[in-house]
Formats: sequence, structure tokens, C-alpha cells
Amino acid sequence: MILRSEPVFSPRPWGNWKLNELYGVESDEPIGEVWLLSDIDSMKTPLKSGDGLHYPGEFIEEFCGRKINRFPLLIKFISTRDWLSVQVHPDDDTARKLEGEPWGKTECWYFTSRGKIAAGFKEKTLPEQIGPDSLSYFELDTGDFVGLPAGLVHALGPDSNLIEIQQASDITYRTYDWGRGRELHIEKAKKAIRPELRPKIIRGLKERVKLGFFSVTPAMEVTGTGIAVVIGEKPELFVVIKDRFSREHPFLWIIVEMRD
Repeated sequence: MILRSEPVFSPRPWGNWKLNELYGVESDEPIGEVWLLSDIDSMKTPLKSGDGLHYPGEFIEEFCGRKINRFPLLIKFISTRDWLSVQVHPDDDTARKLEGEPWGKTECWYFTSRGKIAAGFKEKTLPEQIGPDSLSYFELDTGDFVGLPAGLVHALGPDSNLIEIQQASDITYRTYDWGRGRELHIEKAKKAIRPELRPKIIRGLKERVKLGFFSVTPAMEVTGTGIAVVIGEKPELFVVIKDRFSREHPFLWIIVEMRD
């Protein structure tokens, strides 16, 4: 079975009006995130196939080997025109303690254009001010991959386009927001931050990489159960259940590996 995702849209103050034009969406703020696969309430993505309409939560056992409360992955297409906030996501234990959520957020970015990020402290200690001056900066190119473990302070730069693959959590603690006036979460962030962490940067992803309970592989043909993200101006996502999927150009093949 192969199901095609119908995306849902999230306006953001740092978003890109080009996404509104590309997808024909009207909003007061520019669209920043196109949610390609989500089982989070109010942002669930429909999945269409020949036999009708489905949702990610219907296929949890096929992917995870057992029942859990929510489909474990959230996948987005992100386009920016400004810096995102300096932020951190909690790990599973911290998310349970602070928010009562089942897990935190380890995530990764696959860049579909050039981009820039700030990630990890210059020094491996918690600075007094958790802002842009305390972080290391990296330039990225099309096809580059960045792994961001939970607890790593980071910010995504302007004019970046990428596929984001993450644990299905929407917990974000902001420590600096470029004067936008949104709420900051300094005390919770300090409990979540692991100052020794650094981003995992792979220049030109060509082989399988594993983060936490999921893996990402560039592929042109696969057979099995997984998620295929076809890269393009408008990325497309397909949920593949025990089937064959192929394209003329490489796509991202994402597998959940939490069957123990």
C-alpha cells in the first residue's frame, strides 16, 4: 500500500511568503512550516490512497511493531526568511518530567538549498546568556545533513530550505528571539540543555544515518515499510506499507527502528 500525504500549513513570523504562493495558501503571517506528516492533534495530515482517506495513527503498529499513543515521527518542509529563535528541545526524560509528554525531540535537517545554522556552544559550558553570541555557526549546502540531538541549543538561519525529520513532539524552549516579543522559556531551557553537545554535520548525505529510533537513507528504489520524501520545489511525502517505491532521482527513505 502506498499513501500520499496531504500537507497542512503553519504560519510563522520568520516564514517565507514564497510558500504561500507555491501552495496557494492565504494567511496573516507567512507560511514557515509545511507539515508533511503529523499525528499531532489539530495538525494531523490526511493520507490518501485508492481505498480512501487515512491518518498516520492508523499505521503505528506497522511502523513500530507495537501500539503507542501517537505516530512517533513528525516531518516538515521548512522555508525561512529570518533567523528562528535560539532554542532547545528536551530529551525524553526531561519532557516527561517538565511537560508530562511521552518523549522529547531529537531531530535532523536535510537541506534542499544553501543555508546557515547556529548550533552548540563555543565553549562546552553553559553561558550566562544563552543567545547568538554564545553559539558556533555553520554554512550548509544543498544535500547536507545536520543531526540535532535533544538538549542541543540551536537556531536556523534565514534563506534556508530543508526537510525536518523529528520525534513527534512540539516542545520548544526559546532562549532568545531577536526582539520579536514572544515568550522565552529560560528556566526550562536550562534544565533541558546539554552544553557539551555538538551538531552532527554530514556534507552531501549519501548513506544511511541513524538518530535515536529512526534512520534516513537516500534511495532510488526501496521495498518494505517506511516513509519516502521526494525532494523538489514542493516536496512530496508517501507512506509505504509493505510495498515497492521507486523514483528516477534520489528520495529520503525514513524507517522507524523501535521494535525492541
